[in-house]
Amino acid sequence: MSRWARLLGGLFGALAVLLGALSFTSFEIRKEVLIDTPPERVWAVIVDFPSYAQWNTQLAWLGGTAGPGEVLKLKLSAEGADPYEFAPTVSHWEPNVRFAWLARTGLPRVFDGEHFFELEPVAGGKTKLINRETYSGVLSMVMERQPMMAGAAPGFEKMNAEYKARAERR
Repeated sequence: MSRWARLLGGLFGALAVLLGALSFTSFEIRKEVLIDTPPERVWAVIVDFPSYAQWNTQLAWLGGTAGPGEVLKLKLSAEGADPYEFAPTVSHWEPNVRFAWLARTGLPRVFDGEHFFELEPVAGGKTKLINRETYSGVLSMVMERQPMMAGAAPGFEKMNAEYKARAERR
């Protein structure tokens, strides 16, 4: 094998190792809110996607079914970013405890976002809603610094306020 072939092989090998390592990088956005109603009522609001048009200013349901392994069709219209449609797969379904979906950009580990809604019962019939998303993959370090991500945390807070208002009104 020629010296150039070994050099190119080494470079491609190093690149493969680097990309493999980057595929495990991640960051998280997390916001919590205390809701004055039990987890069952909060859960009912979260998974009732057809009613989102009545109260959710950022997330629109375009179709699909909320259930284990199902695919949802959603449209996110967050401040500071262009609206976009996506089709995540329900990755966690534990009624009254945890609901999550996984959205991928292209191939797995390029840029994945797994969005969680976690419900923790609190004394007095209340619920702590943890609304978080873990972004991971090769592009996560680049995407974390994009202008659209600057509005993500305030968007989570706004959505939490909307979940709270809807659940407490039911």
